[in-house]
Amino acid sequence: MPIADVLLLVGAGLAAGYVAGLLGVGGGGIIFAPVLLFYYTSTGVAAEVISSLTVGTSLLCTLLAACGSAWHQFRRGAVALRVMAVVGGASAVAVFLMTRFVTTQPWYTMSVFQVLFAGLLLIVVGRMVLGGTVPDVPETAATSDGSFRVPTLAGIGSAAGVVSSAVGVGGGIVLVPAYAGWLRLPIHRAVGTSSATIVLISLLGVLGYATTGGDAATPSTAVGYVDLLRGGLLAVPSLLSAQAGVWTAHRIDTRALRLVFAGLAVLVALRLLWDALG
Repeated sequence: MPIADVLLLVGAGLAAGYVAGLLGVGGGGIIFAPVLLFYYTSTGVAAEVISSLTVGTSLLCTLLAACGSAWHQFRRGAVALRVMAVVGGASAVAVFLMTRFVTTQPWYTMSVFQVLFAGLLLIVVGRMVLGGTVPDVPETAATSDGSFRVPTLAGIGSAAGVVSSAVGVGGGIVLVPAYAGWLRLPIHRAVGTSSATIVLISLLGVLGYATTGGDAATPSTAVGYVDLLRGGLLAVPSLLSAQAGVWTAHRIDTRALRLVFAGLAVLVALRLLWDALG
């Protein structure tokens, strides 16, 4: 592999790890997936496998980046364990169904989903900026994790699982607004719980993509639709920078964190629209 490619992947991994630690979004949809899409397109990978290969490898990167972020968040007491477990369980079902029957089928078109998802992101961003979805819940708010209803948590998990397995993100773009807005978790606890939930969601996604596409024209370093070499070059550096993101997240005010998240969500929406329509 050319040294320029290695440097590109390592640099992108460092940036993605910081984003994962800062916002609990895993980094996949913001950095990992676009970099992988560009890389595979420019290196002559077969067009019919690029989408699945990008999503599967992006989920591997997201998994490793989220592990570093979730560990640091857990040590700070910023993870609601029951919420993570129930949402992750619901996501397992959604990821399995999407991977087996939708996203790896030849008749599935990413463009339709990209347009719909981009519209959803823009709605979420509008509510976040206006304060309608993510209220300023005090960090000292004593909300019991056991008070959250299972159907509500299952709905959040299903939505995150669908998004994750379809476009290669960890699901944090859904989880953070849902945790902070619907469940009214303080924003830093919402981010920490999102990071931990992403570990479960992305793990299931990786397993799903690794066990499909065995006969596809993927690179020799891929298992199914998961490229271990390129994924490793992106993901390992992200583990080094995740702690810096967590450190920053716990030292800026709530409003700033929401605005940063909203800005990144807009970038994701624009990328999806560009891929679908451009």
